[in-house]
Amino acid sequence: MNLQLIVPLLYPAGWIVFLLSVKRPEIGVYYLTLILPLQTLRYQLQGLPLGAQLVDIVLFGILIGVWMNRGGSELSEFSMRGILLLVTTYSHLSLWYGSFFLSWGWPISLSDPRFSLWRNWAEFSVICVLSFLAIKTRKQVETVLFLMCITAFLLSWDFFQTMSAQDVSRYSWDLRYSGVLGYANANGFAAFEAMFILLLLGLFGKGLSSKLKLIVVPTMLACGYGLLFAFSRGAYLGLACGVIALGILRKKFFSVLAVAVLVGSFLLPSAVSDRIAGTYAQGAMTTEKTLDPSALDRVSIWQNAVDIIRAYPLLGTGFNTYAFMHPLGFRDTHNLYLKILLEQGAIGFLIFLTLLWKMFRLGYDLFRNSTDPFLASVGLGFGISVIGAIVINVFGDRWSYLQVDSYMWLLLALVCRGGLLSRESQMEVEDEALVPLQPVPAPAH
Repeated sequence: MNLQLIVPLLYPAGWIVFLLSVKRPEIGVYYLTLILPLQTLRYQLQGLPLGAQLVDIVLFGILIGVWMNRGGSELSEFSMRGILLLVTTYSHLSLWYGSFFLSWGWPISLSDPRFSLWRNWAEFSVICVLSFLAIKTRKQVETVLFLMCITAFLLSWDFFQTMSAQDVSRYSWDLRYSGVLGYANANGFAAFEAMFILLLLGLFGKGLSSKLKLIVVPTMLACGYGLLFAFSRGAYLGLACGVIALGILRKKFFSVLAVAVLVGSFLLPSAVSDRIAGTYAQGAMTTEKTLDPSALDRVSIWQNAVDIIRAYPLLGTGFNTYAFMHPLGFRDTHNLYLKILLEQGAIGFLIFLTLLWKMFRLGYDLFRNSTDPFLASVGLGFGISVIGAIVINVFGDRWSYLQVDSYMWLLLALVCRGGLLSRESQMEVEDEALVPLQPVPAPAH
């Protein structure tokens, strides 16, 4: 299927969904689930009236629908509200601080690239909160996951159509391709694929609906192809760490996973093997092996970032300032944690680590405590995908891209809703147990 064929449908569908969301806000979440990763397709709508704001328009429709249906009353039940408010507020203060550091004007215009990036950070929280308030039932959770699989399969299939025409007998930089994820580049595409594979691995188990059972395996295979031929070593490592975590949490799968990894290592395409083996290369003037030029550049950038962190340890230099400081001629630290330490200081770094911990813990708690096998599997899949994301972001910022990370925030909303559904179900069981038995009338004589 050529994804370009659906572009003419996205714009009118977005306006229809906006109107429908006022009555049924979950429809807006379904629409966003389908289109958020399709960055290059969404960008083709920018020439149309308000086409560039279509995502925001649908979010506004969801907001109206939630308010009209009194869904906002459940906001107090949203367990992530405190940390998300803290992350958004502190990063915004850091944005202003960075403007003073760079001697720039006020960060209030969308034409300001720093404000534009902060807006993406804030929008993640908005997507998460509104999705939690709009998605209320187990069936709706299943529907969102099904639509995620549809989009993940289609973007992976689009990737396959391009890469299958390439010569992949040997690795070369010309093979790197990001598909419909656009400027997130091949590493961002690989990060999306790795995190989604981990989600699907966690979903395997009891409780899956028939429609999810039909689509999970084909989607995993398609994403596996995309991950392999995106040639991202960081994404490979993130997937491996997530799989190990899955083996630990689901011990009965550990032996199966170990055999699969062992067999898979012998079946790797030669281009992928070249990419992994190319991390170390033999020097021209010595027989000793050293890091390849790409890895050496990252080490140099990291060392420079550490020097800047030592100069501004508490508050950093301000949100999204490194790209405009041009140290060593690079615009990125190629490590999310160093980037946050450098720009938001120790305070921002501790806030971010707290966010990651709470995200993982929510998934883990749902996995351990839910009596619903399906919701427990959703919690497990989310938890190990967070682990994968933690590892992947060591090698670059894969956190700031709507097309890469939107599903992480949608899943966070589903996990929070799943936790609430599980608690409500448990309370109903306890209430039923407390209802006194009615005495059986004595038989008439």
